[in-house]
Formats: sequence, C-alpha cells, structure tokens
Amino acid sequence: MKKIGIDIVAVKRIKLKPRMIELILHPDEIKILSTRLTKNSKREFLAGRWAVKEAIIKTLPSPIAMNQINIGYIDQKPSLKNSKFGEIIVSISHEKRYAVGMALKKD
Repeated sequence: MKKIGIDIVAVKRIKLKPRMIELILHPDEIKILSTRLTKNSKREFLAGRWAVKEAIIKTLPSPIAMNQINIGYIDQKPSLKNSKFGEIIVSISHEKRYAVGMALKKD
C-alpha cells in the first residue's frame, strides 16, 4: 500500500533558535544550514525541512523525532538518506512566504 504525506509551513513562523534547529535538523543537515549566507535563506531551508519531515512522519506507522530523519541531495534533488523507513520519495518547494513538503512511501 502506498502512503502520501504533505505539509505546508509559513516561513515567517520559523525561528533560528539553536534548540529549534537541533529538534528539526539531523547533524548532516545542520552542516548544510551553516553554508547558507542569509538569515532568510536559513529560515527557508529550515521551513522546507520541517514541512518535508512532517510529510514523512505522516507516512510512517509510528512517530519519530524530526532530527532522526536525514534529507540530503541526489542530483541536486532532496532525497531521504540512509532510510530505515523503506523507500520514501520526497519533494520540497518554496514560494516567497511558504515551504511545502511532500512524501510518498512505497511499500
């Protein structure tokens, strides 16, 4: 059975506080965040990760902490890395004020 999850986040709601960053991002993603040059770029990155991880969690049978999910890149596209959750295809999109994440779990 396939499962789909989707989530949308208003970028302005994202705060760049260390505790929030640690709750949302995997250590590998924190390294990516540190390469972002502007505060707005960092907020958009964090909002996108929040949205896609919420979408992923919606496809799983039980909840998991966001920082245990690692989203990397394959061919410059977001991809779930080292997934112990099975095959999940993800997508992240940004528009000025919003970030959207989508996940499709294939069983």
